[in-house]
Amino acid sequence: QLAYEYNRNAQREWRHTVELDMEVRPASALRVRLGPKFVRQWDVDQYVTTRRDPLATRTFGGRWIFGDIDQSEVSFETRAEWTFSPRLTLQLWAQPFVSSGRFAAFKEFSAPGVFAFDVYGRDRGTIARRSGPSADLVTVDPDGAGPAVPFTFAEQDFLVRSVRGNAVLRWEYRPGSTFFLVWQQQRSGADDQADLGATRDIG
Repeated sequence: QLAYEYNRNAQREWRHTVELDMEVRPASALRVRLGPKFVRQWDVDQYVTTRRDPLATRTFGGRWIFGDIDQSEVSFETRAEWTFSPRLTLQLWAQPFVSSGRFAAFKEFSAPGVFAFDVYGRDRGTIARRSGPSADLVTVDPDGAGPAVPFTFAEQDFLVRSVRGNAVLRWEYRPGSTFFLVWQQQRSGADDQADLGATRDIG
């Protein structure tokens, strides 16, 4: 079964989802279920950080900073079940997952009570993005040549990889007495570069 879904809202945010649900039986004793999924979405209100500033009187002394984010996710859920005999079975489950996000158009609320933003470098102030010794940085001067103090935060681009899985061997060695052998695996890693290569990263 192949499914596609598209969503869009009044803020021009959108989301594409493609998902496949497939079951195969290569042998009478083996059943495999595959569920690859791909999601691509664009959001205009991803929260980043907050900075206190008494000069931000329109928003009660604080600057709530958001960004546009272009995010992609790939996952591949797999289930398999072997029936060696009525008393002996093996079940496997695994889910590799990769997600990347690229940020743009950092901004702050323009006024309380409304869904509206001022984009740094366009609607107000200045913005500079530069590489640092330990992280890439974003420096914002919220009012340009005005009295507000500039602030800095880390670049928000990310790449997350994870895999979870388990295996369960069930052996009913005599009627009413069952032995279970369980193996679990979980790994994860992250990077600050939004470089999604689905085949490479899932591998």
